[in-house]
Amino acid sequence: NELKNNDVNVNDDILNTGIESWSVLMKMIGRGDEIVQIEDSFDDLMLKEWTKERLIFPSDEEEGDKLDGFIQKATSSRDFGTEVGVGTMLRSSSFASSYNPFLLSDQEYHQSTLLIIQDDEEMSVGVILNLPSASAIALEFEDTKTGGESSHVIPMRYGGRYSDASDDDSLLWFHCNDDLKRKKVGSRLGPDGSFIWTVTPEDAANAIATGVARAEDFIAVSGLSVWEKAIGGLAGGIKGEVNNNLFEVVDKESVECVWDILLQQEVMTKKTAAENLSLINTAWCEGAPEDSMQPSLDAPVNRLAFRALQKWISAFLIDR
Repeated sequence: NELKNNDVNVNDDILNTGIESWSVLMKMIGRGDEIVQIEDSFDDLMLKEWTKERLIFPSDEEEGDKLDGFIQKATSSRDFGTEVGVGTMLRSSSFASSYNPFLLSDQEYHQSTLLIIQDDEEMSVGVILNLPSASAIALEFEDTKTGGESSHVIPMRYGGRYSDASDDDSLLWFHCNDDLKRKKVGSRLGPDGSFIWTVTPEDAANAIATGVARAEDFIAVSGLSVWEKAIGGLAGGIKGEVNNNLFEVVDKESVECVWDILLQQEVMTKKTAAENLSLINTAWCEGAPEDSMQPSLDAPVNRLAFRALQKWISAFLIDR
């Protein structure tokens, strides 16, 4: 009755009705000034999206339309059914203005660039390439010309939440440098036609120490991303993620350009975070296939997803 007396609009919009009711109750207990501070804040907007996804159930008609749209979108994808394997570079897909699967969970995959390094009957394994951490890899060598020491620093990148059980401290090193390929520094990752090469830490260090390579030629990653498969390996894995339109294949013609953009990233700090985020966006846009959906980056849900990625980076890469 109190809510009705305060003109709460109880209608079919359950979400807004709940918010209006909360606002009235806050005013009734003398805390109305807090509403302005919270309204449309990051936490408030995330709560609204969580509520819409977890508590407000769509009608049968809405659910049917959503399922039909999902099937049409997935089966019309240029990557549907295509071979995705070791050496493939992927990026998270462009999403409609009202939906983003990486908003409420797995925020690290929003505008992500991935590299697949293993694919068998049990699982697909990849690494995220575009998330430099706050940890630096410092390399120091004796300069044979001057007799002094030369030092080099590159960011250690966050590749995913899993680690190699056999070696928690293992780093995976990659390059995409044509000159280093001709000099056989490392080996091709995947079948012929793959642009990315893998290299052992020892060989990378030796190439840098002897002047064959620069430290900035390499991307070093700690951690793995894993997508399990169904029994028999016929469903699931990264191919299932692609078929579900969560990720899409980066055209081979764009791989080297995306790689060069990522090489510009620095160790993640509060000072470098803005530029690193800008490069994440630039690399992601550069990797878009020609027939990819044009993203509505200014749509509220996508702006919120980018803010969620910023919060994730701050919590897990900078302040950890």
